[in-house]
Amino acid sequence: MSAPFEIRRRVELFVILAALCFLLAAGFGWFAYDRGDVYLWAPAALLAVLGAGNLRGLRDSRAPLFVADDHGVRLRSADGGWVGLLWSEMGEIRVERRVGLRHDPRVKVVSSDGARFYTSPLGLATNTSPGEAEVQLARRRSTAAY
Repeated sequence: MSAPFEIRRRVELFVILAALCFLLAAGFGWFAYDRGDVYLWAPAALLAVLGAGNLRGLRDSRAPLFVADDHGVRLRSADGGWVGLLWSEMGEIRVERRVGLRHDPRVKVVSSDGARFYTSPLGLATNTSPGEAEVQLARRRSTAAY
C-alpha cells in the first residue's frame, strides 16, 4: 500500500499575501488620516478586504483539498463537504492545464455515468504542480484498476 497523494493549500503564500495587504492597508490608512484626504481611505479599505480574503486560505490549511490512494479519491466539494469515489466508480480523471488567464490548472474527476464531475485546484496556491499530479494519479489509477 503506497502513501496517499494529497493536494494542499500553500499556507505560506496566503500568510504572506494577507500580511502584505494588511501592512499596505495600514500605511494607506495612516497616510489618509495624516493628510486628511478622504479618497485615500478607499485603497486602505480595499487592501483590508483583500487581506481578509487571503485569510480564507488559512482556514483551509488543516485539511487537504484532494486525496488519492489505492482505493480511490476524496475531494472537497463546492459546498465545503467531501466527495469520495472508488477508482471503479470513475469514468475519467485528468489534469487540465491552465487555459488563458481565466482557468487555473485543476484535477477533474468525472463519474462513470458522465453525469457528475468534480474539480480540485492546482497551481501556485497549492503544493502540487500539474505535472506531478499527472504522474501520481496515473501511478495510483493503474495499480488500483480492478
